[in-house]
Amino acid sequence: MKKAILTLAFLMAGWLMVPCASAEFRSAKDMQNECRIALGVIQGTTPKSSDNVLLAGECVGYVQGAVDASQALAENVSWYKVCTPDNTSTFVLIQKFIAFVDANPKYTLASTAVQMMLAQEFPCKKGK
Repeated sequence: MKKAILTLAFLMAGWLMVPCASAEFRSAKDMQNECRIALGVIQGTTPKSSDNVLLAGECVGYVQGAVDASQALAENVSWYKVCTPDNTSTFVLIQKFIAFVDANPKYTLASTAVQMMLAQEFPCKKGK
């Protein structure tokens, strides 16, 4: 009986430590704030504290990941055409994302805002 209770307690403790799988919905404004910090860290105008570097990394990863995903999507479907030039820097993409969120407050999710920014800023030329 004691062994069964210990086993149950061990399983319960393990269950409590496992993170729940759930979707994360980032607001465009929250991501914009992180991206403002990223620009400051990159330019050297914001202190490179561990918190700021972490937020900058989240912005860079999010924006660059969205660009990578948009390129794969554009290659495989006909209804989404974004052609971000290969030589476009992440710095420029972040600047464009920040400006887009300011100009388009109706896009409240970061995922939507970054994809709409890419579609607006980097449409494919005719024939692509």
